[in-house]
Amino acid sequence: MNKFEEYLEADGLGPETVYQHRKYASYFLAWLAESSLALPQVTHVEMLDFADHLKKDNMSINLINRVMLAVSYYFTWLQHDGQATHNPAAGIRLKGAIRNVPHDLLTKPELEVLYESYGVTDERTHRNKVIVGLLVYQALTRDELHALRAEHLKLREGKIHIPQTGKLNTRILTLEPHQILELQEYHLVIRPKIIAERMADRGGRKPNSYKAEKEIQRLFISINSNEDLKNSLLHLTYALRRINPKVKHPMQIRQSVITEWLKEKNLRTVQYMAGHRYVSSTERYQTSNLEDLKDALNKFHPLKLS
Repeated sequence: MNKFEEYLEADGLGPETVYQHRKYASYFLAWLAESSLALPQVTHVEMLDFADHLKKDNMSINLINRVMLAVSYYFTWLQHDGQATHNPAAGIRLKGAIRNVPHDLLTKPELEVLYESYGVTDERTHRNKVIVGLLVYQALTRDELHALRAEHLKLREGKIHIPQTGKLNTRILTLEPHQILELQEYHLVIRPKIIAERMADRGGRKPNSYKAEKEIQRLFISINSNEDLKNSLLHLTYALRRINPKVKHPMQIRQSVITEWLKEKNLRTVQYMAGHRYVSSTERYQTSNLEDLKDALNKFHPLKLS
């Protein structure tokens, strides 16, 4: 499975997605062994049998579809590695899955208030203010914030380069004028102070864990011992919730921003700005589509939508 994982990583999938695909592919390989089937024997029919097997195990349709996607990735890798000539799992998707409908969205004025009302008192809150700006104006994800490096800033051009992460494409986005000034101060003044803090040897800490080169290269650096921004964003969310109790998590902010973009820009432009690989991912955020999906869910699955 190691080579399969390497293939997924090379395709740009994040660690959690790679782990999930490996785990789900192992379900399929275990079923093959139980069924006394070899990989060359697997056809579209066997894949449907496998899906039926998962359904009998009381897996939800959404989970079955995720497993089938992982198996499709597995066969794609086998083809790439010369171990298979076709992908019998390609295109198999069970119908009836409940799509995650963006809801409880924030309005554009509410988003702007989050940014304007977040106060700066020290290095940590200055860093967080910059992060709030990238959430509110560029709709970045946690993984994208984590992947940003100083070289991705194009402040003279008033832009920022967003690297590819997971299923999201790379893109170059325009910064708001006030973001340029704050990012410049953060990059030249605040970030070096945070790095100096991380580099400092303090009692009870393991200095080596604070001096990893990959940590220092990141644009946004955690001030404590965490490897990523997960906890930092959690505490930031609590702070934003005090400004507006409707705030739930950064993904809700991203969904709100994309929905607002679609009110002002064309579909393909928003697809690029959001980093979506497929236009269908962007179409979900169109106001009319959201209302249609909500109506359908309320009609056929009245208990599924909060």
